[in-house]
Order: sequence, then C-alpha cells, then structure tokens
Amino acid sequence: MSRGHHKKSQDARERKFLGSWGLAKVLAFFVLLCFAALLGGFLKFASLVSSPVLPSPVPQADGIVVWTGRGGGRLEAATQLLRNGHGERLLISGVNAQNSREDIRDLLGLSEDMDNCCVDLDYAAEDTIGNARETAAWSQALGYEHVLLVTSAYHMPRAKVEIRSAVGPIRITPYPVKSTDHAAWWKDRKQFDRYAQEYGKLLGSLVRETRNGSAAHLPIIEDNGALVPNAGISDTDLPKPNRENTP
Repeated sequence: MSRGHHKKSQDARERKFLGSWGLAKVLAFFVLLCFAALLGGFLKFASLVSSPVLPSPVPQADGIVVWTGRGGGRLEAATQLLRNGHGERLLISGVNAQNSREDIRDLLGLSEDMDNCCVDLDYAAEDTIGNARETAAWSQALGYEHVLLVTSAYHMPRAKVEIRSAVGPIRITPYPVKSTDHAAWWKDRKQFDRYAQEYGKLLGSLVRETRNGSAAHLPIIEDNGALVPNAGISDTDLPKPNRENTP
C-alpha cells in the first residue's frame, strides 16, 4: 500500500515537471518568435528608410508641409518644391521658438515676397503627434484636398501613421528626404541608434492606432508601390545644404 502510494506520488511529480517543462518550452518559443518578428520588422524598416523613394513625377498639390527635426535637407527640399510650384503654400511645422521668421528666411534663402505670401510657421507642434494635428488644422482651414508631406525618410513611416489619425479624407503624397549620412546604417552607430529609436516609436504609434481604432474618414496616402527609387526632383534641382537644420 505504501509502495503503491509512493509510486503514484512520483508519477504525479513527473507529470507536473513534464507539464512545467512543456509550458517553459512554449513560452521560450513564443519569446523567440516575438524577437524574430521584431528583428525582421526592424531590418525591413531600416532597408526601406535607407533607400527612400520619391513620387515620379512630383504631383501638383494644394499645399506643402514639412515636419522639422533631426536630419538635414528636409527644409531645403520643401522650399524647392514650393519654388517649383508644386504647392501654393508651405507650412513649416514644429519650428523652434528661438528661431524667428527672419532666421528661417535667411536659412532657406527665401525672398521676402515669397516668405510673406506663401510660408506659414507652426510653433505649436512639439512632437510628431503635434505635427499631424497642426497639419490637419492648416489644411482644413485652407480647404486643401491634396498635401505633399516632407520629412526625413526614417521618420516617414511614423508620420504616415500619425497623420492617418489626425486628418480627414484628403490626399497625402509622402516626400521622404534621405539622411545626409553616407555610411551604411549597420556600420554607423549613430545612425543605427537613430533607426532603432524611431522603430520603437513607430511600434508605439501602431499600438496606439490599433487601440484607438480606425478613423471614420481616413486620408488617401499614396502607396510606395507606385513610386520609383531616386526619382522626382533631381540633385541639380535641390540646393546643397551646408549644415543641418533643426528649427
């Protein structure tokens, strides 16, 4: 009787151990699967933003919006789009409060006439969500139905997520500006860290968008599949910036 009871207890412990070990293996597999998905997503993200595509030809829009931040060239690209007549007005969103209108005009080489007639400065936006909100308010106030959105290539995926949540059913044409860094992202620690940080923010934006649900009237954001690598404005059309701008 005692021997049979001991054997049953031993069998129960073995089953409990095997059950725990099976659960541990399932959890380990799930963790590895999540890690692989995150890593694969990051590699895909880094590949896309390191080789941005531009609309070809650049369409005629109602207005042009540029979101400021790290990464040189985006303000110059937006200004050249305005000069080339791809929009009637330019909104510079997220301008640093320390930068005056005159500072921006001098930085971009704008004439006073063009500055006064066609350039709007947004000092209110402090982050990407604020950029999207101010872009929506600006385009709605002017009755615009088509906007060219200019920002750095690595920032564009998150910009598209945030603008989906902010604006109504208008047409958005992304115009990503490639970083001035020439080294491959996996060889440049600074660029790698920037991509990793931005990828994390992108995941956060996607989670927040999913939690909040889809808007009733989403904007029409043009598909990258219809774009051509290294097309659009040619290098000879764009001014060559001699410093990064971070207004």
